Amino acid sequence: MSDDEFAAVIGAADQQMAQQLARAQACLDLFEKDCGRRANTALDIRVWADVQVPENLRFRILRRVRTAEVWTAACKRIWNDIPAPLASRSPTGQCIALSLAEAANTTGLSESTILAAIADGRIAGMKDILDCWYVDRTHLHHVFPPAPAGPAKSDIDNHRALDAAALMLEVGISALVRTAGDKLRRRCISWRLLPRIRPDK
Repeated sequence: MSDDEFAAVIGAADQQMAQQLARAQACLDLFEKDCGRRANTALDIRVWADVQVPENLRFRILRRVRTAEVWTAACKRIWNDIPAPLASRSPTGQCIALSLAEAANTTGLSESTILAAIADGRIAGMKDILDCWYVDRTHLHHVFPPAPAGPAKSDIDNHRALDAAALMLEVGISALVRTAGDKLRRRCISWRLLPRIRPDK
């Protein structure tokens, strides 16, 4: 998928900023749903988008934006002031499955503790064909809250999740850099095509 196609999927430049941000947020939500984690950089989104069919990705993004609009409108019909938990809740549930190691890492508990919770029925778990356990992230955090974030061990661990505004900014900067590069290449080509003037002796 080219840069122009990716920018068009997220939102054309002539759209309102709110529409662009809604599309970018939908793109981030779909990435999280598909990959089971949040995107840290725009490169994560680009790599994920490159393996998608552009028409399908555009449809999924528009469907998610439309669903969010309908959800907000439905909440506004019921409440004058939408409660914060409902406003931030995703209208289409994201079932993100975590492996046993990932679940232990996010909660700060051991894998045996999480397996015991699955055996007790406190957490719904499922096995795949390789006998690896997976748990739903929302059920896991309902029973075991996420571990508090400690000091970062390295710069790699200290990444913040990419938000919609940052994604739009990176796409815009990429377009500006690409445009500037095209102009520079055209200038270089035009300079090469000019006849060379030899200095008089």
